[in-house]
Amino acid sequence: MIIIALPIIFFISGCAGHGKLTLQPRNETDALLKDLLSRTDQYVVHYHGNSEKLVSGLIFDPKDDSRHIRPEGALWNEVSDVKTIASIADIILSTNEPHYFPNLYQVTDPQGNFYGYLITGWTGVVIKPVDEQTLRVYGLKGPPEYLYGPGDYRSGGR
Repeated sequence: MIIIALPIIFFISGCAGHGKLTLQPRNETDALLKDLLSRTDQYVVHYHGNSEKLVSGLIFDPKDDSRHIRPEGALWNEVSDVKTIASIADIILSTNEPHYFPNLYQVTDPQGNFYGYLITGWTGVVIKPVDEQTLRVYGLKGPPEYLYGPGDYRSGGR
């Protein structure tokens, strides 16, 4: 019994220092997304992808607070154009690929303090505190369309 309990305790305590993503309720998602897109000037916005058309994530970090989200990795790019942000959100939310389930998430630190929003279809995103005011986001996979090549499930080959 102790042998089983110890790994569980270590797993829980190991995750205790991570931030988290909270799925926004479906009945609130459309209104919240509309609000985010109407106030993009109040956020520092980054997309994750190879280009503005080949994306897998979009972060909204409020400018009016002392907290910051720091996207980690070469595929994160800042974007400020309202039409581009709306287009990226639409691309992510309308992507229909296996194992990619687009949603709007609230980003919080281990204590539950709000840091911003993330739109993505990937799970396994890692959020770690850097200091009392900063969260680092990494582990987001590349755009789902980019991960599948010739001979994939869409072309019928295996």
